[in-house]
Amino acid sequence: MKLTFNKQFMVLMFLLLNCFASYGANEDLITKQITIKLTEAGTLPNKIASSKKNLVTNLKIIGEINGTDLLFIREMAGSDVKGNSTSGNLSVLDLSEARFVAGGDYYYCYSGHYYYTSNDIIGASVFSDCRSLTSVIIPSSVTEIGWGVFKYCRSLTSVNIPSSVTTIGGSAFSGCHSLTSINIPSSVTEIREYTFQGYMYITSGFLPFFLSF
Repeated sequence: MKLTFNKQFMVLMFLLLNCFASYGANEDLITKQITIKLTEAGTLPNKIASSKKNLVTNLKIIGEINGTDLLFIREMAGSDVKGNSTSGNLSVLDLSEARFVAGGDYYYCYSGHYYYTSNDIIGASVFSDCRSLTSVIIPSSVTEIGWGVFKYCRSLTSVNIPSSVTTIGGSAFSGCHSLTSINIPSSVTEIREYTFQGYMYITSGFLPFFLSF
């Protein structure tokens, strides 16, 4: 009986210590919006200290961004170059005054395929598996949203799509189970297959009648 009590006590203490550790880690999170102006694409990793990288929860970027920047953002938002989990906690991402440009490293790799940025296009799988993201504002210069851009962003609740966008790629929001708010402008003339595949409740925004779920 004494042995059983000791085991139960040890399990309880272990759970409490884990709770305190998690609470302490969350206390260190940077919840105030951090605004970074880039004078040159590919320099975002030089602007945020490695000790702060996984603590930033709200980020706004002004200026041009390429594959090097996007890989860094992915890691901040919970997913590495291969889609594996990271310790990043980036939740809110404001790219309203940013611009996607070609160049830099590849931001994603899958089955031997390497993904690089193009001018004014959010390329395939840019934010796929970014588990921490809840809200994203897309740059006003973007004309196309690629395949699987937000695929399996399970915490994503809202996306702001600008009127410059004309095409949304297949499976762009596939598996975004928490998505409730999205506004697709009338400028969008092509929405490819399985755009919203998966179970979700969209409670606000505008969805054209021709969408394929």
